Amino acid sequence: MGFARQIQLLLWKNWTLRKRQKIRFVVELVWPLSLFLVLIWLRNINPLYGKHECHFPNKAMPSAGMLPWLQGIFCNVNNPCFQSPTPGESPGIVSNYNNSILARVYRDFQELLVDAPESQQLGHVWTELRTLSLLMETLRTHPKRIAGKGIRILDVLKDEETLTLFLVKNIGLSDSVVHLLLNSQVRPEQFAHGVPDLVLKDIACSEALLEHFIIFSRQHGARTVRDAMCSLSQGTLQWMEDTLYANVDFFKLFHVRDDHGQHS
Repeated sequence: MGFARQIQLLLWKNWTLRKRQKIRFVVELVWPLSLFLVLIWLRNINPLYGKHECHFPNKAMPSAGMLPWLQGIFCNVNNPCFQSPTPGESPGIVSNYNNSILARVYRDFQELLVDAPESQQLGHVWTELRTLSLLMETLRTHPKRIAGKGIRILDVLKDEETLTLFLVKNIGLSDSVVHLLLNSQVRPEQFAHGVPDLVLKDIACSEALLEHFIIFSRQHGARTVRDAMCSLSQGTLQWMEDTLYANVDFFKLFHVRDDHGQHS
């Protein structure tokens, strides 16, 4: 028996069975069609919405060091999704938190313990720990005591800071705007309960939010900064923030805050 004949007989047999079991034949036709119609209905009742691409912070392995490993675990508990690439995606970068306060304290302590004489190490560390403890206690319990006593950005930058050249050359800000930013003062009482959950783009484009976090050295300074920075992208603003953190001298921050506390 040829192959074509076998196919013909098989089709004839199946067709005969379907004719004898008409209900089964109808169900076999209607059931897949109904599933397809349900999928179309579900698709139409849920409108389309745009979703940006996700960039997830990398999580360092234990071999990268104790601090990057712990930061990768505890700082990414919610597994956040960012629209722009994170610093940790760059080649050779292990952690997204190299410029965080904790990481800079860790590096500063390493430099302190390696470079300073042993007789000065403990005293310096103890002084900085006391200053840190007093600052955090004041921010937590009595934030109004330091309300209006901002910390000028220029006073806490490293001696060989590159922030000024970066803002002019890489970002394209004018000299007057850069001078206004560096001489402005950050309000530490606004961070008494942690970093606000705000997007940098929203802050840069809002004169009210700028004045909420920063004290400007001249009138209408917030408007000038808003006009200069609102057109920048979220990625560029994040780049500016990372560069600012990289140029901050952590111990200068404590000394400036301590001087303000003594004068108050």
